[in-house]
Amino acid sequence: MRPSLRRRLQAGAAALSLAGGLVGGLAAAPAASADTLPAFDFSDCPALPAGADPSFAQCNVAVTYGGTMKLGSIEQTISSPITLTYTTGFDPVTLESYTLFGSFKASRFLVQPGLFGDPFVTAIYAQPQYAGGVDTDGGRLNLNLKVNVQNPLLGSRCTIGSNSAPIALHLGIGATNPPPPNTPIQGSAPEVVGTNPTVLKTTVVDNAFAVPKAGGCGLDLGAENWAVNLYAGLPSAAGHNTAIFNQYVAYKTYTDLP
Repeated sequence: MRPSLRRRLQAGAAALSLAGGLVGGLAAAPAASADTLPAFDFSDCPALPAGADPSFAQCNVAVTYGGTMKLGSIEQTISSPITLTYTTGFDPVTLESYTLFGSFKASRFLVQPGLFGDPFVTAIYAQPQYAGGVDTDGGRLNLNLKVNVQNPLLGSRCTIGSNSAPIALHLGIGATNPPPPNTPIQGSAPEVVGTNPTVLKTTVVDNAFAVPKAGGCGLDLGAENWAVNLYAGLPSAAGHNTAIFNQYVAYKTYTDLP
């Protein structure tokens, strides 16, 4: 493989997907690290398009292990893993690139404790979900999300954002350019912390995105939208929301996958 093509293929490994963006210039050897790495499951890697060359495609498994999300007036520390599996590749003749979605997995987290310690009826949970859009462009990973708000009185279809009006994140390591009152923030360049597969450690950020209002809330799919929007301060304009994802990203070329 020509060095320039190899570098372009490797560049895609530094992107997130719940959880990054295209970042080249990987270190030549693993950096000293005491990190305890998560297990990386490549079973959700998507099938390549017909005719695609597996030598020029790689599957990325990005595990967000920490960080914060601020959506409107809700601010939550990420305490359980969010895993995005996706593929980046390109045609070695035309150099046309593509991104394929594999899977998005996230546990729910507690937003509001229940009254008198009740964890079921009065507690409110939120669970990030994929909202039908992922691509790598301009050194960032663009990822569409929605958040399922869970409580027995809200029903099962209450979400902040939707597939048609998602929370559109543009995650990268470079300095952001948000409208006020947010100020620029910056992620961290990827550091090699593991081999076989290669594992990168990085922080990706975005604080220039908007958050739409909630929908489908209540047992009649809408009557309680106002309550969720009032509680969460939604819709929330760009400049009032933040995503900071601390990640490990592992990757393999398709020639190395089973």
